Amino acid sequence: MILFITGGVRSGKSEYAETRALNLLSRKKHDRLYYIATSHIYDREMKARVEKHQHQRAKSGANWQVYEQSREIDELLPKFQEGDVILLDCLTTLLSNELFVGWEINQEKWKSNDFIRELEMKMKRLFTEMAVSSYSVFVVSNEVSYDLPVKELGTNVYMKLLGRLHQFIVSLASEAILVEHGLPCFKKGGEGSWLES
Repeated sequence: MILFITGGVRSGKSEYAETRALNLLSRKKHDRLYYIATSHIYDREMKARVEKHQHQRAKSGANWQVYEQSREIDELLPKFQEGDVILLDCLTTLLSNELFVGWEINQEKWKSNDFIRELEMKMKRLFTEMAVSSYSVFVVSNEVSYDLPVKELGTNVYMKLLGRLHQFIVSLASEAILVEHGLPCFKKGGEGSWLES
């Protein structure tokens, strides 16, 4: 099952997702809690953000098992079992890592329509598998399309693909929540609605 949580930068979405994952863990008496971190640490600000999330998880007292996996999330799925609670943070970074793979050696795969189509299908297969699984997945993402239109081609390709993936994941999700200013706004389902299923 999937619960989708999105919002702007610093909206409180990650904290909300962590709280919901911990609440589900305590209600269902599961003991396997996973965190899939998709970020690379590439500057001081990102290092501080990662450390903040690490501190929050440590402060929770829960036994988070962390996988740092910037790409190929599907490789992790065989590790998860019925009843596990998984938090994937975040889709926007994962998609960027997958779409712009090879940028550091001047590869521009993202310019190929075939590559974009294959990546979209790969991501849809990943989330379809999560949606029909016997474990629970909290997917965190960012709203990037609220900004002014951009003319840079790579950014446009990325934003359009992210928008399509958001719609697809929401169609699969039991709950879809937009977090604004730390407040959850339910777009699909209601808090805990998927526990009855």
